[in-house]
Amino acid sequence: MKVFMIILLVMLELSAMSPNEIVGKWQAVTHSTNNGTATTEKEYLYLNADHTFSIVILVSLQKDDAFIKDLRVEGSGIWKTRDNTLVVVVKKIEVPAAKEVYLISQQSLENLAGNFQNRFKNEPIRISIIKSIDKNNLTTVNEKLKETHYIRQ
Repeated sequence: MKVFMIILLVMLELSAMSPNEIVGKWQAVTHSTNNGTATTEKEYLYLNADHTFSIVILVSLQKDDAFIKDLRVEGSGIWKTRDNTLVVVVKKIEVPAAKEVYLISQQSLENLAGNFQNRFKNEPIRISIIKSIDKNNLTTVNEKLKETHYIRQ
């Protein structure tokens, strides 16, 4: 894992950034399709100056006529940057509710909520490389090489 981080840092050839550049409210939207199920994740990431953070993820799924709209996943914890590495440690995660559910069983909804909750509980330490940052845009690459493009709110 350490070798991966070193290689990625060298490849990106970025200069060190100030933690103040990353403080703020960021938003990202991702869309995917798997076996006929369309998924949209809206992520709202709040990186505070005191190095705490909160995150809200709204997950919407649609397959044929069945759908879940805005399953809300909330998390919080602490964050730190070092050079161009962003480390977040999730200390609390909740899945309070979905805005709207149609033709989805309660069990399926609970399973989906559990999957998102476990994603953070099983991997509470998240390490990402800051690929680029400017006044309004932030691009990160996580340990699984997933690139996320954020826009400042």
